[in-house]
Amino acid sequence: MQLSPDLEKAILSGIIHGFATPDSVAPAELSKQGRVALGVLRELAGQRVPTPYPVDHVVLAATDLFGVKKEVFATFITEVVATQAGQAPNEILRKVRDKQLLLDVINEASEQLGKHTLDIGLVSGLFQRDSGGGRAVAVSERLKDAWPEAPKGLALASLPRLTHYTGGIHGMWAVAGTPGSGKSTLAWQIALDAGRHTPVLYYDFENGFSYLMDRTREIFNGDRSKATEATQRVFYRDSIRSLDYDLSVVGAPALLVLDSVQKLPSSLEFRRAGLDRWIHRLELLKHRGYYVVIVSEVGRASYDSDPYIGAFKETGEIEYSADVGVQLIESGGDLVELHIVKNRHRPYRGLVAPLQRRKVKWLWKELGTSEGQEID
Repeated sequence: MQLSPDLEKAILSGIIHGFATPDSVAPAELSKQGRVALGVLRELAGQRVPTPYPVDHVVLAATDLFGVKKEVFATFITEVVATQAGQAPNEILRKVRDKQLLLDVINEASEQLGKHTLDIGLVSGLFQRDSGGGRAVAVSERLKDAWPEAPKGLALASLPRLTHYTGGIHGMWAVAGTPGSGKSTLAWQIALDAGRHTPVLYYDFENGFSYLMDRTREIFNGDRSKATEATQRVFYRDSIRSLDYDLSVVGAPALLVLDSVQKLPSSLEFRRAGLDRWIHRLELLKHRGYYVVIVSEVGRASYDSDPYIGAFKETGEIEYSADVGVQLIESGGDLVELHIVKNRHRPYRGLVAPLQRRKVKWLWKELGTSEGQEID
């Protein structure tokens, strides 16, 4: 793909002034004169000539190395420098980054189309990445006034011990357990708890709205006014297809809950790769300021094993991408054990507390700790 004349001149000017490196652009992207200029600039960089490169030095090197007509090339390089003379370095850098972003988007889309698929969300996620900008700042300069504010997660008032050991919901959480262990109960409790203060997008592929509301009716003892008040910030979906639209309406910070990751759409032939791609896409959202909680099954081979992050079913990407991994282990009756199996930013791993059903069936409470606040 050949660049526009303005973008070509912006990038070459950035290289001449030392704001960009010669590998910021490929020869095939440039005009004939641009390719000559890039060849010269790469040669000067290899010789460790200090920037900015004088115009007459660049012209002389071009005539010696490539035998170009001095007058014609001098006019081109003069235009390159003059066109960008009024632009700040960060503006030139922005153009370089925009060019690279465009290539990344084209390459990603081409790769997907080669596999006869197109994930618009993953492609659009490239536009959301932090591109940085401006000059690099020494850490000492950023610390000269005070320590930065410590990261804060979403506190779960109903599960104080879990909040204490993890710092609250932050980044990406993964909640796993065997079928019927209470994963969906915990996921909906987290949504109701966080929804007191934060918008929640709840994607439910397991239960259906009527069943979930039947449980909610029991949680609030049939009091529809309490349930209505508690769910003002909670938005329900039974399909992930609306994700991009939902994110455009509900901006960060907000919580996304997906129950469960194994039900995300993917082809049968490439199921593992499809699920890993979904995890990668959700990981991009945490860098945009969203909190993400995903529910996962445990592989059948791990039903009777000790809790560990590798037991999460089908997608190894969870093991690497999750900041916190929580696993429910049934211990009989209305009790399950809540284990932290991954805790990226805190040292604690292990049993948090036994969980018992509250006075209603569809809520958990921690045993052996100070009583958490009731959802209702």
